[in-house]
Amino acid sequence: MRAAAFPAYTLRKFRTPSTWGAILVYGLAWTVGRLLLGMPEFLSPSAEFLVPFLFVTALIALAPLPWLWTRDDHPMARPVRGLLQAIPWNLAWISMLAWTCLTIGLGPDWTRTDGRFHHLLNPTLGFFFLNFPLALILGWFLADKERAEASGRELKALADQARAQALQAQLSPHVLFNVLSGLTELVHEDADAAEEALVGLTELYRQLTTHGSALKVPLRAERDLIERYLELEEIRLGDRLTLEWEWPPWADGLELPPLLLQPMVENAIKHGISPDPEGGILRVSVQRDQERLVLAVANTGKPLPEIRTEGTGLGNLRQRLALLPVLAPVLELDQVGGWTRAKLTLAWRWTA
Repeated sequence: MRAAAFPAYTLRKFRTPSTWGAILVYGLAWTVGRLLLGMPEFLSPSAEFLVPFLFVTALIALAPLPWLWTRDDHPMARPVRGLLQAIPWNLAWISMLAWTCLTIGLGPDWTRTDGRFHHLLNPTLGFFFLNFPLALILGWFLADKERAEASGRELKALADQARAQALQAQLSPHVLFNVLSGLTELVHEDADAAEEALVGLTELYRQLTTHGSALKVPLRAERDLIERYLELEEIRLGDRLTLEWEWPPWADGLELPPLLLQPMVENAIKHGISPDPEGGILRVSVQRDQERLVLAVANTGKPLPEIRTEGTGLGNLRQRLALLPVLAPVLELDQVGGWTRAKLTLAWRWTA
C-alpha cells in the first residue's frame, strides 16, 4: 500500500462499529483493571480515564501502518520488512504519546519523586511500554485483516463488473429483438423503408456491441446510440414521433456506465408512443444540481396503466444500478400531468 492510501484506510477503519466497540471494551477493561489492582493515580482523574481510550484509538490507527506500507500496490509488507518498519515506528509513537499524556496530566514537575518511586517508573508509564509488543502483534493482525478485506473488495468489484457486462450483453439482443419486431410490419407496407431500416439496424448492432462492452463511456456516446435507435423508430412511426432534447453541452463529456438512458427511451417508445394511435412527444433531458445528476425520459403517449409490470429493459437497468451503490441510484417511473416519466437520479460530485 502507498502512503497516499493511509487516510482512506483510516477513515474506513473508524467507520465500522467493531472498531468503536474495541475501543470501548479495551478502555473500560484498562480502567477497571487499574482500579481493581489499586494502582495509585499519577494523572488527573480525567486524564486517568481518557488515557486508555486515547491509547487504543492510536493503537488501531497507527500500529498497522508499518505493516501496510510497501511503497507500491502490494497490499502488505513481507514479514521481515514489516517487522523492521514496525519496531521503530511503534517505539516512536508510543513514547511520544506517553510523554504527552504525562506532561499534560502531571504538569511541568512530573519528573520529581513523590517519596515512593520516580514517576518515570509509575504503572501508567509502564502500561505504555508493556503494550509495545501488543502494538507489534495487533498491528500485524489488523494489517493482515485489511489485506484480506482488500482482496475481497477486489474480487467483489471484478464479480460486479462481470455481472454488469453480462447484463449489458443481455440487453443488446433485447434491443435488437424489439426493433425487429417493430419493423416487420414495414416489409409488406413499404419495402424501401424496410430495406433502409435493415441497413440502420446493422449500424445499431455495431454500436451496441462496442457500447455495451465498456464499463464507462461518455454520455455523448449514449446519445449517439439513442439517436441511431430513434432513426429506426422514426422510419416505422413517422409523424407520430416527435423528439425533444434538453441536453446541455456539459453533458457530453460525463463518464457513466453504458446503457442507462437507452432502456428508458426504449420503454417510452414501446409502452407510450407506439401503442397510442396519435403517437406523442418524446423528451430526453439531462439536469444537475449541486450534488445530483438527473437523467429523465418523458413522453405524452399512452399513460401508465394502474397495474403494471416492468419489462426486460427497465428490469435489467435496475439490476445494473444495484451494482453501483457509490452513485446512490434512484430510478422512478411516474405520471406528471400528461407526461409519463422515467427519472434516474445519481449522486454526483461536480469538479467545476
